[in-house]
Amino acid sequence: MATTKEGVHIKGTKKSLPDGWSTYAFRYAIFPTPEQVTKLEKSFGCERKVYNEYVSGLYEYLESIGFESGCIRYKVPNYTTITAKYDYLDKSNDSFVYNDAKMRFFFAFFN
Repeated sequence: MATTKEGVHIKGTKKSLPDGWSTYAFRYAIFPTPEQVTKLEKSFGCERKVYNEYVSGLYEYLESIGFESGCIRYKVPNYTTITAKYDYLDKSNDSFVYNDAKMRFFFAFFN
């Protein structure tokens, strides 16, 4: 990183850092208990399943209307309709898990 004699960074210069330096990095370590590991794995798996169901529902909708191009008018179902289909998507997971999947789907869909 190029600097002046006073140590001030010169704008527009190639930004490289000395060995071992990093910028704006945080490193966290968690050490969950076996019970917490199971809960985390279940939460991640359930969120992924709900997200995949949203994507699957969109593809089914697009195929049913014979979509080729243009504006898509798709009403995303509530996660309760998806969780009712599968026994393992039960109330032991927090609703945040399912709402997060819906938010990620919306972000992927509209961007």
